[in-house]
This record gives sequence, structure tokens and C-alpha cells, in this order.
Amino acid sequence: MRTRFVSLAMASVLLVTACGSSTPSPSPASVAPGESAAAAPASQAAAPITLTLRYCWGGEGEVKAMEKVISAWNAANPGIQVKGISGSINTEEVAAAVAGGAPPDMVIMCDNGAVAGFAHDKVIMQLDPILDSIKADKSDIIPASLKWLTYQNGLYGLPFGQDTWALYYNTDMFTAAGLDPASPPKTPDELWADAAKLTKLNPDGSIAVAGFIPNDPDPNLDMTSNLFDCQYVDDTSTKVTLNSPACVAWFNWYKKWYDTYNKNDALVKLIATRTNGEAGLFDPGHQAMVIMGEWENGASYIPKNAPNLHYDTAPIPSINPDKYGAAFINGNAFMIPTGSSNPEAAAKFGMYLMTDDPSRTMDIQNASVPQLTSLLTDPTLTAIPHEKTFLNLVNHKDAWVTPMISVYPQIHDGLASALSNVLTGGADPQKSLDDLASQVQAQLDENGP
Repeated sequence: MRTRFVSLAMASVLLVTACGSSTPSPSPASVAPGESAAAAPASQAAAPITLTLRYCWGGEGEVKAMEKVISAWNAANPGIQVKGISGSINTEEVAAAVAGGAPPDMVIMCDNGAVAGFAHDKVIMQLDPILDSIKADKSDIIPASLKWLTYQNGLYGLPFGQDTWALYYNTDMFTAAGLDPASPPKTPDELWADAAKLTKLNPDGSIAVAGFIPNDPDPNLDMTSNLFDCQYVDDTSTKVTLNSPACVAWFNWYKKWYDTYNKNDALVKLIATRTNGEAGLFDPGHQAMVIMGEWENGASYIPKNAPNLHYDTAPIPSINPDKYGAAFINGNAFMIPTGSSNPEAAAKFGMYLMTDDPSRTMDIQNASVPQLTSLLTDPTLTAIPHEKTFLNLVNHKDAWVTPMISVYPQIHDGLASALSNVLTGGADPQKSLDDLASQVQAQLDENGP
């Protein structure tokens, strides 16, 4: 979930044998304690359905939490037993497992970026008819959380924890610069003005403190595009609009920061010094404002690495006042691969994940934002410092997701490459986006949405 996905090319390695370690999830015994199998009555119930869940988490704490979730299901559902297999997953492995006819019954990927491509290529199953058959109730799922799993008006996955991004800012630096920590910037112009006051140079002209760096620690493309009214494709998902005036203005906004602050590669050199994760410049005070995800509030991140840092969080500034307070969201995608041995049983487990206890367990473990309306006011989550900012962001009526089209990987990678060329290679924003739009349009025309 923290790392953007890579390509969707088919690979020859089967998922179940290619990566991850099998972590057997305990299941109830099929006969009563003290009774031998031979003594079991001939009319005893049929053997339980056994499903394999391949999930993306591999850290000790993550696996322990997910196995707790699986064990609770197994204890309550002796007829459907789930075996978890942990470890990072990539798109090639899932596609190869389906192509080879031996997919896991369920998959949880730590990013939804592959969903549209999987749906387009029929690697995963559409869930609507399956969920209807088990009379699933999706009413507690935040509406925006289903958007990043919807392709061509069909639902192809369920959200299991999600990420969103906000502006983190050093409140001590705000105070020292004469800025009010209770009034973070709400527009790009305000962000520019505040950053100018917060930026500090060394005698040699290098940057001691960057007020803000638009493309660090992430290019922040999906996180900021909609706040500049830049839409990657039109409403029909058939025309690429990456080179619209709004998108060109958005790229020029990035360029302005580098034109002003990257003299003698000052920004590039400062970024090169960042260590210890995404907050590596923010934690030690070399960056006053930064766009980061909600997980940085988790116990393993800023509280551990910079326990004395005074900071706050706020929505990312927007040129449109109506969109201030909205944010980009994506997350962990539960999917049922084509060829699953029992899609209905898998869907029942998926809907179990859409309940409070399993969702809360993994959200706390991963310092994630819940996908359930019921958890937006959960005392355990709202008590986490700064968490309310992110809970409000995902529930905003204008929260947005990436375009759910098959060529999104090309859009994502192409934008990152084009931006790099503009910022440090001297490329023209308009031409760069014209070229990219033309390239992606050709792929969209050939492959369809």
C-alpha cells in the first residue's frame, strides 16, 4: 500500500510458489476432542471448504495481525477454513498464477493500481453477482472506498484499509517565521508565500531548510492533480486529457519551485541527503512542510524517529476552495482471482473483512485509514494523534481515485518521467504532456479502457 505498483506484464512464475511464506492459520478439529477419526460417525459433516489467501504483508507484526484476523474467522466458521500465505506480491505473479490455472482463492494486494488492468484482462472476477448471491451488505463501506475498485461500472474488489495524503508542517518553524500554526496554507499561493518565509539558506547558498518541495518524498502526482483541476482522462474514459491547460498549469506549478529554489541544484542536493524513510528531511528539520500519508503518524514512524518533533497536519492546498479538504485515496485490494475454487465462500470471507474487528486490527497495525463509516468515529482510531485529519479526508464528498482504466500504469509512469524531465532536464511542460497524451491515447485506442 505504501509503494506504488509496477507493470502488469505476464510472468512465468506461479504465485503460490514464487514468493511469500506459508503461514498456516489454525482451524478447529473436525472431530470432538478425545474422539479418534476412526470413531467418527459415518454421517459426520462434509469436510470444510479450504481457501488459500495470498496477502501482501510480510513484516512480523503485520503477519501476526493478519493471522489473528484469519484465526478469528476460522474459529467462527468451521465450514470455511482459510489458510494465509504472506509476503509481498507483484502483478506479474498474480497474472501468471491465473494463466497457469493454479491461482490462490483470494488475494490482498497492498495497492489497488492493478485492479483495472486485472479486470480488463479477466485476471480477477467481478464481484457484484457473487456478492448479490450471498446477500452481502456493503452499506457501511465508505462510498469513495469502492471507487478505487470499480471498473466499467462493475466492482472487482473490496477495500481493506486505505491510504490518503495530507500536508504535514512543523509548528515550531511556523511560529519562528511569524506564521500561525493554527492557519496552515489552503491555496497554492498561500503555500508559496509560507514556504518563502520558512526557507533558510546556508552561507554558501545551499538549502538548510526547504519550506516545501513539491516532489519529495513522492512526486505527489495523484495526490495533487485534482486539486489543480487536472483530469487524466475525460468522463467517458476514452480520451486522454493529460495535456489540458489545467494539467499544463499544474506542471508549471512544479517547475516554478525548481526555477526558484534549485539554483546550482540546491533542491536536488538536499533531496539526496534524505535518509531514514519518507520523513527523512522533515523529521530532523530540513523540510518545513511536506506531503505524506497517514502512516507517518504511526508508532513506527515519526513518533519513533522524531519523538520531540512538534507538527500538525492539514488538507493539501487547492486552487478550488470547494475541493479543499478532499484528497486522493487508494488502498489494499481484496480480490478473487479467476479460477478461485469457491468464489462464494471467498466472498463471504471478503465481507467478513468489511466488519469492524478485522478492519480495526489491521488499520491499527498498519497505521492506515479505515474503509468503514462505522470506524470513522471509533475511539481507538480517533485517539491517535493527527488521525482525525485523515479520517475527514477519506470521507469528503470529493475524495478522488486514480482513473480505473487499463492504461493507468502508463499514465502513472509516464507522468513521473515527464515531470522529472521538466524539473531537472529542461523539458517544456506543454510538449512533454502533449507527447505523453499522444502516446497513452494510442495505447488506450488499441486496448480499450
